[in-house]
Amino acid sequence: MTGGRLAVFCDFDGTAARRDVGYNMFRHFSGGRNDALLPDWKAGRLSTRECLLREAEMVRVPAREVLEYLDRFELDPTFEPFVRLCRSCRVPVIVVSEGLDFYIRRVLAGVGLDDLPLLCNVGVLRDHSLQIVFPHVNRVCRRCGNCKGERITEYRREAGGAIKVAFVGDGYSDACAARQADLLFAKSDLELYCRAERIAYNSFDDFSDVTSQLRRQGFLTS
Repeated sequence: MTGGRLAVFCDFDGTAARRDVGYNMFRHFSGGRNDALLPDWKAGRLSTRECLLREAEMVRVPAREVLEYLDRFELDPTFEPFVRLCRSCRVPVIVVSEGLDFYIRRVLAGVGLDDLPLLCNVGVLRDHSLQIVFPHVNRVCRRCGNCKGERITEYRREAGGAIKVAFVGDGYSDACAARQADLLFAKSDLELYCRAERIAYNSFDDFSDVTSQLRRQGFLTS
């Protein structure tokens, strides 16, 4: 796989962002009660939509407190240069997430990247409540809230012609995307999943590794 048209789909929590913002937010405002949901979610007994809705019910604080809490999170410092380089090479970067738009946009805005295309779930903060909306329709997948694999498939169909998709991720919520990407970058839980399922991938620590690989393959030329 060398050169040609490329689009990069990138996970947010734990990938573009240094830490898992959504998990930490729910853990902080639930007093850790959301941890009880994780074993059933990881085992597939609880869908992401069900998990998010239950977590949202645990958030009963003023919206101002939630927004102030989010300001402690940062992007991976190599993410912004990666996006700028991709833009200079006319390679689109799309953030695709099982997380919520309001915290993703807020963290991205910290480095002026809140204009990045974003495919995710929607969180509506009201005083002492959080409502979640799922704007993306999953035609086949019943496990995900926003199936990243289906979003990649839709992008290919809408783009038309020959286009390759690279995916960068770190977690179990990236499993569907891992099976759809032409070029996969994985770390942490996603890397373990790929090993277990014998899915070909490139290991990475940060976006400098992704940049190097894409340059070697002729996708980034500047």
